[in-house]
Amino acid sequence: MTEAGTDLHGAVDQVMRRWLPRSGAPSVAVVGPAGSGRSALAAALAPLLSGVRVGDGVADPGTVVTVLTFDASAPIGREELGLLAEARERGSTVIAVVTRVDLHHAAATVADRDAALLSVHAPGAVTGPVLLVSATTGRGLPELCAVVGHALGDTGSTPHRRAELDRARTLVLATAADLRRDGDSAALRERRAALVADRDGPRAESGAALRRLSALARVDLTHHVADRVRAGTAGLRAELDRSGKSALDAFPDRVRGEIESLTAEVDATTARALDALASEVLGAPHPVAGPNRPPPAVDDPQPRHRGVEDRMMILVGASAGAGLGRLVVAPMSEIPALDLLALPLPLVVGGVAAWALTRMRGLAADRAHLRLWLAEATAQVRSALEGRVLARLVESEAEIVDAVQRAHRDRVRTTEDSLVAVDRELRESAARSSGRLAAVERDLVVLDRALAEPSASALRPSPQ
Repeated sequence: MTEAGTDLHGAVDQVMRRWLPRSGAPSVAVVGPAGSGRSALAAALAPLLSGVRVGDGVADPGTVVTVLTFDASAPIGREELGLLAEARERGSTVIAVVTRVDLHHAAATVADRDAALLSVHAPGAVTGPVLLVSATTGRGLPELCAVVGHALGDTGSTPHRRAELDRARTLVLATAADLRRDGDSAALRERRAALVADRDGPRAESGAALRRLSALARVDLTHHVADRVRAGTAGLRAELDRSGKSALDAFPDRVRGEIESLTAEVDATTARALDALASEVLGAPHPVAGPNRPPPAVDDPQPRHRGVEDRMMILVGASAGAGLGRLVVAPMSEIPALDLLALPLPLVVGGVAAWALTRMRGLAADRAHLRLWLAEATAQVRSALEGRVLARLVESEAEIVDAVQRAHRDRVRTTEDSLVAVDRELRESAARSSGRLAAVERDLVVLDRALAEPSASALRPSPQ
């Protein structure tokens, strides 16, 4: 062999050991059903087959020869045929043996029966005849080793070696294609794109949620203020209609107390709504500022000025009382003793009637005056409470926006750090892929040269 051929031969062996580590040393697997004596046979074959890996019940894709053990006590069944089918699928050479023949005198008959069954159910699947062996006495082991050695010798032929080289070349080509696609870098690029896309996403989502929820909160709170003011006004108006003179004098203070209670209730409702708004936008509880405006205040009602109507009511009351007095005194005129009451009694009754009518007219006028004042105060309080609520909402929106901006800045810093790490991994992956691709392409050149070599010696594996 020339020096160039020797170099190619060594290079091919190195490439084959890298890509097909099991291709250098041939492998023999002893398989069979439980109780067939496969373990004892594997232990007996291992020292007899030099440079061969003997596996007990282990058959991998690199197995070259499979020794299928049959029990001498009974013919083969479904389990043995299943093991035979698996060995054929792996492409290994199958040798059938009947074991423990030293314990069964009819082992030869069982072997003939097994051969007949194999010829029917799996013709051509077994190499050579069914051998009779005994791991205990050593019977049949030389014949078995000869058949195994012959099968292993066939695997060292040029066609078999070329098939192994083709298989290694297929693996090299697949690996080179994967490296050119650079799956690790593709995953890193996808991760980088996701980081960039997600960097500004939460801020936009939070802004949209804030606009939507703040608009809803504005509508809900203004409606709440209107409803509470309307309900409070209705109660005060009903109370005003039932009030006497002393209650009318205390009615402004009663209205101020109701305004304070209403303001506290509206502030509490606003605080709950703003807390819920901040929690939903920021994803966590966030305290909002309290009211920065004083509670609404109303002025005292102006004194009611007495007009012509009050004076006319005094005259009407006096006239009505005088007429009522004359009606009372008329029957008394027939009694001489009561003539003295004919003059003062109508005056007294007229005065009392005038006083009563004037008082009732004044009470009704005072109620009407306070009712007008209550309507004006209600409009003023409603406007003040709506402004109070909207001011708190605007301030809370500003606080939430600041919190979103702070969270966004923190997220951007974290994302930038992650992007730096991903970019570093991309550079390292590219460097690794480039180096590995160069090594894989060198192995591919070696395999292509070996497959193109016309000499069979260049294709044979090195002796073990």
